[in-house]
Amino acid sequence: MPRGVWEKVPGSGIWWIHYVDAEGKRRREKVGRKGDAIKLYHKRKADAQAGRKLEKPLRQRERTFEEFATEALSYAKKHKANPADDEQKIGVLVNEFGDRIASSLTQQELAAFLDSRKTSPATFNRYRATLSMIYREAIRNGWTERNPARLIRAKKEQNGRIRFLSDEEEARIRAVILKHYSDRNLNEFEIALHTGMRRSEQFSLEWKQTDLKARRIHLLKTKNGSDRAIPLNSIALAALQRQHAISGSAERVFLTENGNPFIRKAIRRWFEEALTIAGIADFSWHCLRHTFCSRLVMAGVPLKTAQELMGHKTIQMTARYAHLSPSYLQNAVEMIAGENSHPTATKLTSTTTATKTATGR
Repeated sequence: MPRGVWEKVPGSGIWWIHYVDAEGKRRREKVGRKGDAIKLYHKRKADAQAGRKLEKPLRQRERTFEEFATEALSYAKKHKANPADDEQKIGVLVNEFGDRIASSLTQQELAAFLDSRKTSPATFNRYRATLSMIYREAIRNGWTERNPARLIRAKKEQNGRIRFLSDEEEARIRAVILKHYSDRNLNEFEIALHTGMRRSEQFSLEWKQTDLKARRIHLLKTKNGSDRAIPLNSIALAALQRQHAISGSAERVFLTENGNPFIRKAIRRWFEEALTIAGIADFSWHCLRHTFCSRLVMAGVPLKTAQELMGHKTIQMTARYAHLSPSYLQNAVEMIAGENSHPTATKLTSTTTATKTATGR
């Protein structure tokens, strides 16, 4: 069988061809049956060798943005560790552009929509990435040749300010949870605060990933693409033990009161309400993760260790927290300030003393 003929999805019965045309451009075409694909492949090769330019194929039909998005969502569910974020963003984009012909959308139009949402630079960039993924998958499928999202300028993200709970704020929010909410809500809060798990990691956690005897949680294929083991301190362990009494027979560790898996809105609803009652402003669930890392650094935990516990892909991400340790830089410079630690310093001190003695000063 020719090398340029392949079945993209094994067992699907749908075959594709790949070749270089008379203009030197690489082409892909979705054909269908294997025999038809082989015949068309040989025809395209013969046309290219004869210098015959490829006629622009008539599109079977123009596809809508929703069709592009549906294919991209299928890809995300198969290949991404946490496809829920893409699913939410794709829902917003389909609601706006769903029935439009996808190839008719321009970079300016897509950028204008993202700007109109008045989101943070980080959220803008995540939507841009999702849009780009949608068009990349369409290109791979042979549905379009352009990716307008690729030309949208990314916005500069401001990562300097890190919001974390003070001890007094933590006491207030815990008091509110104990008074107005259930034990399961307290467990969710304690485990987030004392493990630093991402929201998607925590609320997709299954009991088979936990080992209460070894005091470990094992996360599979996290956001940075690797596994991560999380040790449990006494508070996180106690919270998990309480949670096991609530949902131990279920597959998931965290479920709603109705026994359903958590969705983003369910978490946000009760937590934002509790923050309002406690009088805590400018705070979100993700800030519990910031709090975990901030407290590690302020307790003197080395940045490399904090990086491993947080699951950061690079040390630069963890270094954002370094300024929170008042002794971090001071300890670094004191390492070279020990008594007689440098021969030059010793020589200068001896010379100065001798000079003072000789001159009587």
